[in-house]
Amino acid sequence: LFDQDTAALKRLVLSTAEAVTAPVTDLLLTMNQWDTQYAAAHKLGKKVAYIPGMGIDPQKLPAVPPERGAQLRNDLELPEDAFVLLFAGEFSHRKSQPVLLEALAQLPEQVYLLLPGQGSELEACQQLAQQLGVAHRVRFPGQVSDMPTWYAACDVVVSASRIEGLPFNLMEAMYYGLPVVASRVKGHTDLLEESGAGLLYPYGDWAACAGCIQDLLLDRELTARMGERGQQAVEAYTLDRVLPVIMAQYGTL
Repeated sequence: LFDQDTAALKRLVLSTAEAVTAPVTDLLLTMNQWDTQYAAAHKLGKKVAYIPGMGIDPQKLPAVPPERGAQLRNDLELPEDAFVLLFAGEFSHRKSQPVLLEALAQLPEQVYLLLPGQGSELEACQQLAQQLGVAHRVRFPGQVSDMPTWYAACDVVVSASRIEGLPFNLMEAMYYGLPVVASRVKGHTDLLEESGAGLLYPYGDWAACAGCIQDLLLDRELTARMGERGQQAVEAYTLDRVLPVIMAQYGTL
């Protein structure tokens, strides 16, 4: 819930809570490199062990016929040549959807943004889309259940999150061969920095975010290569690979 850029008071409160529970923690499992290094350095458990997330389940990520993705695009009234971005998540300050709306305002009319989800910041984001003049290029469908179809309907998965553990939405995007544009925060860097599955931009920098999206818009070969690399890299995060690692750690207790 915190990192090196968290406000001092919030970080003090959260790190103190970790320190208080450390003496009674036999095993602390962490799922990104920053958390692992911090926990080990501050001895936040008798044993600190890294796990590659909680595992995405391929059985819940079926192949989607192209026509289903095309039908959803049609239902959403997207132009045939639309370059579609997707970010599914709670509308909260932590998810930072306004960064994506600001970025969209810098991009060509061909680019559309899908923002499924609900939350306290939804109305504010809808108002911002109106103020920026991009409301006609944003879709706010609310809570959705059939995420595989939404992945099939988009070209790039994006994220503006302030902080993450190891996000399922990025791993699912990689599983479906979609390139990713995401803020440079822990969790995102673990998935993208070395895999070549996407592009990272400084958190909150909507201009840099727009630049990364523009690069993918103009270079479809790059988009395809990143999608292929993502599919290769995500194999290490599937449930069949991750579950034995987690259970082996429990077995050491």
